[in-house]
Amino acid sequence: MKKYITTSAFTFMLFLGMNLSYAQKAEYGALSYNKAVNISGKQRMLTQRMGKIYLYLLDNPDDFKAKKDLKITKIIFEKQNLILEKNTSSRVTQNRLKDVKKTWVKYKKFLESVPNKEDAVKIIHTNSTILKYANSVVNAIILESKGNNISEDNYIKEEDSELKQIINKSGRQRMLSQRLALYYFANKPGLKNPNTQNKLKVVFKELDDALNDLLICNFNNDRIDEALGDVMERWETIKTNKERLFKQGYNDLEIYKLSNDLTKTFNKITNFYEKVRVE
Repeated sequence: MKKYITTSAFTFMLFLGMNLSYAQKAEYGALSYNKAVNISGKQRMLTQRMGKIYLYLLDNPDDFKAKKDLKITKIIFEKQNLILEKNTSSRVTQNRLKDVKKTWVKYKKFLESVPNKEDAVKIIHTNSTILKYANSVVNAIILESKGNNISEDNYIKEEDSELKQIINKSGRQRMLSQRLALYYFANKPGLKNPNTQNKLKVVFKELDDALNDLLICNFNNDRIDEALGDVMERWETIKTNKERLFKQGYNDLEIYKLSNDLTKTFNKITNFYEKVRVE
């Protein structure tokens, strides 16, 4: 009898310990996983925003507001990278964050030069690499969250995972809004080539396709629908006259502000998705 009680007690303590361990891992450190997916998604956007600003400054070197934007964006990128590093216990996520940091050293060096054509070309060549690594961090965090989901209800697991994918997709729209402007500037005389022309069209299509996906998302509520309506109205204006985009029909400041306006609205939508609660 005593042996049975001891075994039962041990089993109970083991069960309790396992549950406490899972409970400790139910969040991404001090953040919710939804917040971590959102923040890591912003990092993708910031890589493209910095490249866009540098290319804009190439022909607009006296725009002090843009210079300030670049300085602030670099600071936010580095701070958020530290937050993501500090809060993960996953080796996969840690390794992918290291990849971002290694490429960031090179990318940052180009960004800190006085805007010139040679470094502009390097930025055009490097921005996709750092974007790829930043995107891999988002995917690693989503994977990490799946492993730490302690619910026994498979339906809830699937719904929660689907929500994180929507946060990811909406967050990519912020990045694509900045990348659209980056490749608009990359298609200026002296920088353009068949690859930059193709990239602009690919970004345009991806942004358009993903917007359609968001419009029919099951997690949409009144606030999200209203914000999607706002961005859709703006996007349709661009879409119906897309040749203006592809043939350098915007002035520099116009496309600079347009990309920021789209990013701001998509950021609002992504924040709404982050706060959606799966019942």
